[in-house]
Amino acid sequence: MIDRRQIKNWLCEDCTFVFQTFGKKQNGRPRKYFCPSCGENVSVFKYEADRFNQGPKRIKQPWRDEEIQVIEQVMNGELLKYQAAIKLGRSIKSVRRKIERMNKERVKAE
Repeated sequence: MIDRRQIKNWLCEDCTFVFQTFGKKQNGRPRKYFCPSCGENVSVFKYEADRFNQGPKRIKQPWRDEEIQVIEQVMNGELLKYQAAIKLGRSIKSVRRKIERMNKERVKAE
């Protein structure tokens, strides 16, 4: 069983790439993490959606019109899901769910 406390999310600001690592620090020294996309470690920072920084209780955030426009860019292929999540300050999973819901609404409307 994977201990979720050991999974860390990282963001490379050069190429806007989110990746995960698993494991503890070795010998008490901080590890250097390299982006698997571009290979740089200078602009790699720990990533966590703003929604999860508000405390132990999750707060439901309604989707605003500006956010829905970004989701439509993802659906049109202009952005990737993780890029939209970074831009909106939401988790990748919430962006994926919103896209699924919007697709279902479009199918029902037809």
